[in-house]
Amino acid sequence: MSTIAGAFTETQLLNLRKFADDMMFDDRIKNQFVPQIATLDAIQAAQTATVLTGRSKVKDQTVEVMWSNFCDYSAEDNTTCVIGGTKSSTNTVELSVTHEKVVNFTFDEADFIDNEMDVMTEVAKGFIKADKELVENFAQYGVAQIESFAGVNDFAGGKGTISGTDTYIESTAWNAALVAYFQRCAILNKFGNPLYLSGNNLYEQIFVANQRAGDSNGKGEAQLYSNLKMYFDLFNVDTINTPALKTYMIQVGALAMGNKYYNPEIPQVLDPFTRWRIPSRFVPNLWYDVFYKTVCTTNDFVSHNFKVKMLVDIWNNPAGCNQTNTGVLSFVCGDVPT
Repeated sequence: MSTIAGAFTETQLLNLRKFADDMMFDDRIKNQFVPQIATLDAIQAAQTATVLTGRSKVKDQTVEVMWSNFCDYSAEDNTTCVIGGTKSSTNTVELSVTHEKVVNFTFDEADFIDNEMDVMTEVAKGFIKADKELVENFAQYGVAQIESFAGVNDFAGGKGTISGTDTYIESTAWNAALVAYFQRCAILNKFGNPLYLSGNNLYEQIFVANQRAGDSNGKGEAQLYSNLKMYFDLFNVDTINTPALKTYMIQVGALAMGNKYYNPEIPQVLDPFTRWRIPSRFVPNLWYDVFYKTVCTTNDFVSHNFKVKMLVDIWNNPAGCNQTNTGVLSFVCGDVPT
């Protein structure tokens, strides 16, 4: 049994990060704390924009997001000795960062005087757990944002029935042959090399096809499905859209994600708290602001109080070449509601 006398020092606070990182190599810790955030993987794969966290000029909680486009390029007749011409453009916009969530947790030394756990270990686990809870919340927010970005499908034929921003496909059509329909939708909506985000739709079909890929009768389906760059989030896509079962087609470059933070990397001791920032262990380039203070409790022991704060957002490209094409299409398994 051990406790930490008084407050954590700046060095101890920095060591907590390394301690938590080392703990993540433990398989038992991983099983308990690894988050389900495939939606964020899909968004990052679709992102081509540059997010400049520290370049805000207007509002405190905004960032600059830069999208490149080549909208004005076109084929034209040749003019002898004329070389060069149209430039690409960079669209820089100030976008608000609005999604703020926190995880607060406390460890009181008085609670540890009669057990084998020590405060340092438990605080490190607390940071891992806070990270997990925040990124899972972010993933759910990401699904909701993608849903809000859905545009209208320009391909009204084939297996789909369009209703608003949803394209309904009857449940019996969700098989390998649907890949050809998705390819037509991508071409006619001018989605070059899109990726897909799905909940349960096609998960079992693709899993089985991949397992049968070595069979002479099964490799054809696996080959068809290989044309879909698919991300499955079984925990968030259907949960956010319940009862609808949805699959999204996302054009690369249509989405961007970023966050805002204010605290320094090295702990800054203030009165009445200490503040610094830490990176997420699960999502690259995601940072949290952390706040820490102590309070005297039972029998002159100290409680260690932490707040881990996330300020993030996900945006749709506001500068696409076609303003009516959002770069996101929503497909629903089932019939159009009556």
